[in-house]
Amino acid sequence: MNIIVNGRPTGTKELGCALCGSTWGDYYEEVEGQRLFFCCDICAKEFRNMISEAKKRGGISTIDELEIKGNFYTGRSCRVKSGDKQFAFYVKFNDEGEIEVFYEI
Repeated sequence: MNIIVNGRPTGTKELGCALCGSTWGDYYEEVEGQRLFFCCDICAKEFRNMISEAKKRGGISTIDELEIKGNFYTGRSCRVKSGDKQFAFYVKFNDEGEIEVFYEI
């Protein structure tokens, strides 16, 4: 899965957290068969919840590319691609990493 956060590739320690783009921390988790870097366990939880909801609502089984724009405070506008299918959505999380708002855009 190719992950772009605010215009930059992410997902490794060198590139930044797969959700927010930060390079601090040292948390890794396997998501969709790929070992991804996250700055913290909350970002990893938010990412997993977001991927699960996007797949369910978008009717897709795998994600080839994920583009994220935004941050924790403003929420995130996202687009997932799976083959030639796309699904765009807005998501905002609470302090515990649970989805607070999610809708298709």
